[in-house]
Amino acid sequence: MGLERYEAINRGEAVAKFQIAKRIEAEWAENLEDMLQIHKKLKQEFKKLLDSDVSILNEDPPGYSFLHLKKDILYRMLEECNFCERRCGINRFEKKGFCKCGVTSYYSSEFLHVGEEPELIPSHTIFFNRCTFACVFCQNYDIVYDDDYIVYPRELALAIDVRYKHGSRNVNFVGGNPDQHAHTIAEILLHVSSNIPVVWNSNMYHSTELAEIIEDFVDVWLGDFKYGNSRCALKYSRVSRYWEIVTRNFLRARENGELLIRHLVMPSHIECCTEPIVSWVAENLGQHTRFNLMFQYYPTFKAWDYPEIARRLSAEEMEKASRIAENRLKNLV
Repeated sequence: MGLERYEAINRGEAVAKFQIAKRIEAEWAENLEDMLQIHKKLKQEFKKLLDSDVSILNEDPPGYSFLHLKKDILYRMLEECNFCERRCGINRFEKKGFCKCGVTSYYSSEFLHVGEEPELIPSHTIFFNRCTFACVFCQNYDIVYDDDYIVYPRELALAIDVRYKHGSRNVNFVGGNPDQHAHTIAEILLHVSSNIPVVWNSNMYHSTELAEIIEDFVDVWLGDFKYGNSRCALKYSRVSRYWEIVTRNFLRARENGELLIRHLVMPSHIECCTEPIVSWVAENLGQHTRFNLMFQYYPTFKAWDYPEIARRLSAEEMEKASRIAENRLKNLV
């Protein structure tokens, strides 16, 4: 149970959201306010088509679609960027904000990943560079703090189609973090022909404005739930209002897609983080939410500067976290 629509897409019985969005004709507008009004209207039409028969895939997409409109809105949003809740307000056509991203997106690798959750593998993971967090224990710091290969949307779209033919069950946009590359991802999807589910592998710190646009092409929200309070988030990732924002986004994601939640258990953080996260998920996200308790934390990057997390988990901590999850999440699946 859970991820039913995702599984139906893989069986060829349902249509990936972006393929539906590509088949809704849109009107082009010049200014952002008009674009958003058109988007609001078409969003209602999109919702009515969510249960479309796969025969919709035989329809030729219009010259300018709902997905084109989304891509154009996202590019306009870059002029005063509010993709994440840092809300830098930076014009990314001229300079870079906290995430160190301009307009051009970069990625470090793309491949068929067999180390993800069983429901996802093999997963076509595309690791984008940069992140909206600054985690002191970042295990992908080489991806986060460097730019590798320029993203050419048509080329990556072709790679997605090829990987699909090789057996991928989804295209998994990750990093780093995908949020700051939403404009590029929308453009990539415009050129993808496969009916493949989109997985958004994110820190869930995106803005409501971004959610309004991207939720119509995200099939599965693969969200990291890192901290059980905002104090730890500020200390270890330099983000404010974490609990307020991430819980809001998980609730919205539940209403606009399917959820798979990851929580990386950290040493010395069972009571302050693991326990409140598990409790909140049990109380607020209902049955059929996939929850992955992860024990692969190891100290790296700058974690050595923080004695309380400068070690691996103890056996007692892993046992305690497992017991908390088993007791409180037993009715979710």
